[in-house]
Order: sequence, then C-alpha cells, then structure tokens
Amino acid sequence: MIEPSREFYVYVYYDPRNLQPFYVGKGKGKRLLSHGSDPQDTKKTATIRAIKAAGLEPTIRVIAKDLTEEQAFLVEKTLLWNSRGLSNTATGYFKRNFRPDNTLHRALPGFDFSNQIYYFNVGHGPHRLWEENVQYGYVSAGQAKKYRDEILRLHTGDLIVARVNKAGYVGVGRVVSEPVPAHSFLVPRCAATKSARGKPLTQFVLEARIKDNIEDELKCEWMAGVEWLKTTTRDEAYWKARFGLYAPRGVTCGSLARQLKTVKYIEQVFDVRFEELVSLRDAAAAKG
Repeated sequence: MIEPSREFYVYVYYDPRNLQPFYVGKGKGKRLLSHGSDPQDTKKTATIRAIKAAGLEPTIRVIAKDLTEEQAFLVEKTLLWNSRGLSNTATGYFKRNFRPDNTLHRALPGFDFSNQIYYFNVGHGPHRLWEENVQYGYVSAGQAKKYRDEILRLHTGDLIVARVNKAGYVGVGRVVSEPVPAHSFLVPRCAATKSARGKPLTQFVLEARIKDNIEDELKCEWMAGVEWLKTTTRDEAYWKARFGLYAPRGVTCGSLARQLKTVKYIEQVFDVRFEELVSLRDAAAAKG
C-alpha cells in the first residue's frame, strides 16, 4: 500500500496593522507566496493592496505542516469554521461535516443529538394517502428501489416533517419503528385507530394500494411507524410560496439539518420546538 504524500501544509495570512487573520489556505511548495500576484479583484487582494499601501507586507505563517492533502483540507476547514471575517470565497472541502454558521444558539440534529430531523414527502396518489398515515400511524415509500432506499434512512427516534405534494406541510411526528416491507408492518401502539394497534396493516381495507408488489421487496411499499405529534389536513396544509422552504422535486426523504429557514417555519406554524421534542424523547428513553 502506497503511503499518501505528506508535503502539504496549512497557512494563514495576517494583517500586520491589527494582527488579525484575513485568509486561510492549504498547499505545498511555494503556494503560500502566490497570493501577492493574484490578478483577481477580491477581498483578499484588496486587503493585501491596503497593507502594502501602508508600507507593510502581510504576515504569513504556516499553522500545520507535514500533512496529507486530506488532512490539510480538514485543518483548513477547521480554521475557516472557527474564524470570522476572513476573505476566503470557498467554504472548504469538508463543509458538510461542519456545523452551519450562526447556529450555536440552537441544538442541531447530527451535531448536538444523534437522531435526525427529516423532511418526508408522504405523497398523495394510488399508494399513499395522508389521512391513512394519520389514522394508522405510519409513513410509506416504495414501488421502486430509489424510494425504498430513501425511507430506509429513517430510524427510531428520528423526527419527521410530512409534506403533501401541491399542498404543503401537514404534520410533525416521531419515528417509532424501523422501516419494513408492507407485509411485515404492524400498526404502532400510538396509532389513532385504537382497534388496529399491534395488528398487521395489510389486514385492513385501505384506499391506498399498499399490497401492490407485496412479495417483491425492491418494489413493494416500505413502512415506518410514526407517532404523530402535530397534524393538519391537506386542505389546511402550511405553505409559503417563494419563501425558500425545503421541498425538493423527486425527493421523498431529506435531512433538514441545514434547512434552518424551513425548520423555523415548521416550528412556528405547528407550535413546536424540535429541541424540546428531542429532550422529551431522551428523557423518556432514560426512564425506560
């Protein structure tokens, strides 16, 4: 096995007028000296010109050395995340691994608690019906491998925000059982229809065609049990056009970890606080 090269380093440009960092970079060889001749008109080059106009030169310091390129990317991103007011235009190679900016005031899924908050398109068509989701305590996806794989992202304890196509957000719930094929799904104990609790969903007559392709685990419906905490009807769904709310086309299940505007909107219209819902879940688990 060939060992990766350790010729990379991470460096910082400091403004000698106030000793504040204004640029972070990674490279090898003489990369750290290349910015003085950069022809682009950027915040970085403007700062360098202002320093030189004052009869000074930027102070350049190597912060970490003898790194692989991947290690250098990670150190660079750590410095970028921990600094403010830098002139870097790129956010760093490991952006998705780091906490979004300006979020220290709230707990985030994946960072401050292990479970996720997911957007879930419950659909409205021959195989899915929101009213039955609420009645029997579940969400489903399937009829193709792509949609099966998306529902498999859900795990017990995750929080979900349900949306109906062309309507809006209709509910907030907590996943109470792992996704399974339709023929194996049991109605959860928290379902609104008490007489159905603990029984196979397939024994009930539903408008949604949940038995289609039931013997084919790639194409059948897959279901996860959900305790619905807040719901509304399709006619009363919450939506705000041209507001930047998360509703990606063709996506059944997507993380809301970085969708802060959508999370705030959901908390407002459903009168919930996701941080409190997570705390309640953890407290219940501790008692159990």
